[in-house]
Amino acid sequence: MRKERDFMRLINSVKNMTSAFFQMMISTLLGFCVRSVFIATLGLEYQGLNGLFSSILFMLSIAELGIGTAIIFNLYPLISQQETEKIKTLMHFYKICYRIVASVVSFIGLALLPFLKIMINFHGISENINLLYLLYLSSTVATYLFSYKRSMLYADQKNYVLNITDTMTSILMNIIFLFVLIKFRSYVVYLVVTLVFTILENLFISVYVDNKYPYLKEKKTEKLEAKVFSNFKLQIYGMFFHNVGNFAVFGTDNLIISKFLGLKVMGLYSNYLLVITSISTLLTAIITSLTASVGNLLTEKKTAKSFEIYQNISFINFWIYSFASISIFLLMQPFVILWLGKNELLSESILLVITINFYVQGQRKPIQLFQNASGIFYENRHIPVFESVINLISSILLVNYLGLSGVLLGTLLSTMVLYSYSFPKYIYQPVFHQKIKAYLIEQAGYLMLFLIILAMSWIVSACITRFNNTWIIFILNAILALFLPNLFFLFVFRKRSEFKYFENLLRDIFKGNLK
Repeated sequence: MRKERDFMRLINSVKNMTSAFFQMMISTLLGFCVRSVFIATLGLEYQGLNGLFSSILFMLSIAELGIGTAIIFNLYPLISQQETEKIKTLMHFYKICYRIVASVVSFIGLALLPFLKIMINFHGISENINLLYLLYLSSTVATYLFSYKRSMLYADQKNYVLNITDTMTSILMNIIFLFVLIKFRSYVVYLVVTLVFTILENLFISVYVDNKYPYLKEKKTEKLEAKVFSNFKLQIYGMFFHNVGNFAVFGTDNLIISKFLGLKVMGLYSNYLLVITSISTLLTAIITSLTASVGNLLTEKKTAKSFEIYQNISFINFWIYSFASISIFLLMQPFVILWLGKNELLSESILLVITINFYVQGQRKPIQLFQNASGIFYENRHIPVFESVINLISSILLVNYLGLSGVLLGTLLSTMVLYSYSFPKYIYQPVFHQKIKAYLIEQAGYLMLFLIILAMSWIVSACITRFNNTWIIFILNAILALFLPNLFFLFVFRKRSEFKYFENLLRDIFKGNLK
């Protein structure tokens, strides 16, 4: 029975990771096409405005309080034990919560309207700012109203259903984006299309979940148990601070950049951010697709097994993010030249900070995976506050001296609080019963290896940049990015147990011996 559960967890994880990979690949390719046409038809100022609205709505997402994460955590054991009545009760409660969230986001979003022109300089924008903002806000509110049923699929390890739906929606929506941008050259029409597809996709998911889990349509539900509600309140209280921290660290960068450096710089950075976000979203989707399987595993309370799984995930996560980071550093500049032209380039020093930041944020994923699956939100609730303060103060101070690099360095500095204190004390030690020192040594070792291969790549790439042809530089750097880090890691890790695990796993998959 246990082997069967382990096998199903593996199968669901593979399905989720595979579908996430293809979904993000398709969305990314289409996204680049749309971004190119967007900039060509509307300009950098509108691209900067799009990123700015995204940050403002990210701020409003604090009102969600982490309800979705908490609900999914509480669904894991219920789905595992097939307690349909309790699932129905929890989902009904979830529905009420999200209607309240939608109302709060609407109210706060509308309250910000009079302050938009005070906060930001909208030079170069011809349309009515209030109308643009309201359309963007409407898409966010629509998501909260309709998408709560997605959590049922996440908790039941059925991410692949959502990934397939998102892929089909993305293909159709981006095709229409290209048409309306070329035909109408209107940001208003662009936002209307976004709103319509947001509503249609979430309605489809809602109908699908109702059909797959018909008991969710039953009106009669039990009263939520007092103990469950009490634990839920603690988790929500903790998640509130985490959401505030996430916004202060990741959501304020665009606000600071647009305020101190202007929408044009914001537009330039947003082009790099599109590449970074596309890669990050792809890798995050692959890693987080394991959350439900890990949550299901943790319900069995087998610490040694959980720690073994963590070590394997942490190992492959390091390899993937290091390879991706090196690729970003080597290929970003020639790619931007080929894509948008030399006038859209940021400096190499800024790219270096972006690369290191990408690696550091990526290294958070494995431990955060177990944090979410374990429901550890209340215990470390105060840490995001310190992280936020460090990020805001350092970013605002450094932007005056270092410009865009200063803002990104502020984010990097604040993240070190999590690495050196919060992750080992509140997650690593209590979940795996391991010493804090072991985690710090593990992460320091990984960081040292990454910096070594980054320096090696930089030195070799400096010779390649002597060529005058951008295509030659791009191709040679791509070859360098593919072989140098992977051969280096292959040599360093060839005798590690984690490497042997994935080597055997791949061998079994290719031989068809996965049982």
